[in-house]
Amino acid sequence: MAKKSRDFNPFSLSFLDIMSCGLGAVILIFLILKHGESSSPEQTTMLVQDIKSAEIDKKILQTEINKRTEQSNLLNLSIEKKEAELQKLKSDLVKEQNLRTNLLNENKQAREEINKLEESMPDIVQRSSEGERQYLTGLKVEGKNILFLLDNSASMLDENVQKIFAASILDNQSKQTQKWMRAKDSLTWLTSRLPKESKFSIMTFNDQVKSHTQGQWFDANDPIKVNSTLASALQVIPEKGTNLEKALLRTKKMFPLPDMVVIITDGLPTIGESYDGIRESILKREERNCLKASGKISSRCRHVLFQKAKKNYLDGRKIKTSTILLPLQGDPWAAIDYWNLGQQSGGGISISPARDWP
Repeated sequence: MAKKSRDFNPFSLSFLDIMSCGLGAVILIFLILKHGESSSPEQTTMLVQDIKSAEIDKKILQTEINKRTEQSNLLNLSIEKKEAELQKLKSDLVKEQNLRTNLLNENKQAREEINKLEESMPDIVQRSSEGERQYLTGLKVEGKNILFLLDNSASMLDENVQKIFAASILDNQSKQTQKWMRAKDSLTWLTSRLPKESKFSIMTFNDQVKSHTQGQWFDANDPIKVNSTLASALQVIPEKGTNLEKALLRTKKMFPLPDMVVIITDGLPTIGESYDGIRESILKREERNCLKASGKISSRCRHVLFQKAKKNYLDGRKIKTSTILLPLQGDPWAAIDYWNLGQQSGGGISISPARDWP
């Protein structure tokens, strides 16, 4: 006969669980109370110090946060300022671009007007046609760098000494005498014969020297440069004395040196370059006396001053030098002196053209 099994009672297990939990709770409370009773004053003090230290660290962190916040605000303000400046720069750039466009348009319009004026205005210099004679009794304008020296001293007003003094006190308009017009026409004729591949320069001289190309070489195939330079030279008025030596010394300082020099003058110099100290002591007595001469100068002194100028000019590299010699009374040495200058400078010539030339 089988043995009858015992009935299972769940209440018994629940009761045991409750009792176990209760016992555990009592033990836990005991341990907590025991731990609290065992805490020492030193531990309590350390806890208080830790709390205070934590409060200090909190304040430090808060200060740092406030500082960073302030820096962030300043940075934002700076960014806003830079953005405003950037916008202003963009606006200014647009204005500059508009201004540049307007200037380009104005420049284009001005250039068109200049072209119209140039087309309607005849050239001061008329180029010679093909086959036209390029020289006069052996004077041919040639070379890479060609210099014209135009004498604008008072003697270029007339060939008569008395008439020169009379004309020198007239107004500038009245100084456009027949002889001076011939000199200017000669310069115009010469510039019209410039080789197109050459460069040129024009100087005028009396007691001083003036370069009408600012000491530079201009292209002969540029009609604007030729016309404007010639116009500038033709505006000078004859006055004062003639210092040929200063003009020739200025010529030797040009770079590069000219291949050809053409002098338009009427006679020998009346003024020379003086030197001081040791340099003056080596001059001949006659040269010193002529340099110190005042008022009317003798033809002999003019010859001496020319020889002095020529000597300094011919030192070093020779420059082919020709002369168009207009008439002047009382200067018997002029023709032979300028002829010798041409021969000694490398093949230049001296001509005395007819009164109706050019």
